[in-house]
Amino acid sequence: MNTGHPAGREEEGATVRVRRVRLWRWRRNALRHRYHAVEGWILLVLGVVGFIGAPLGGAVAWEAVLEGRAQQRTERHLTDAVLVEDPAPAATGSTRTRATARWTAPDGTTHTGRVPFGSHPERGGRVPVWTDKDGAMTSAPLGPAAARFDAAVAALAVTVSLGFLVLAVYQPVRRHGERRFTAQWGREWARVAHEWDRKNA
Repeated sequence: MNTGHPAGREEEGATVRVRRVRLWRWRRNALRHRYHAVEGWILLVLGVVGFIGAPLGGAVAWEAVLEGRAQQRTERHLTDAVLVEDPAPAATGSTRTRATARWTAPDGTTHTGRVPFGSHPERGGRVPVWTDKDGAMTSAPLGPAAARFDAAVAALAVTVSLGFLVLAVYQPVRRHGERRFTAQWGREWARVAHEWDRKNA
């Protein structure tokens, strides 16, 4: 008994050709069980999620990252920090050092902190630093090209992750359905075999 996909049979002399039936899970036929219909609908839903949801999720991730990077460029400001002490000597093999400096935030408040720099100015020298909207020192915002690269990576990661998630959901559903179908088929076969044995006795 064939427990796979229902198929039509066409005889050409002594040759039997199996013809695949499209959309067999939704068509009434002797070999289709309720499990096949349920699996078909689950497969349809997951297919929609995979082919539409995954690219859509990637597009949302792309826009979210670009928007976040654009917001960084508007919220981060480049200002000059004034050194309030002489910088310590740079470590061996390094050209960068740190020193305490003071700077003014966009809202006019004064901030003090350790700032890194590559040159060696003395006390009272100026060092450019990036600050956020609250005046806290931060890193420089990404440029448009780097922002697009980050957005592309995020979009690809989300798309692939959603695709794998669909497969991860479908596989256990399919295995569970196949186990139930196999058990049901075994019970039906045992019943039919018992009736055959009784008729042929």
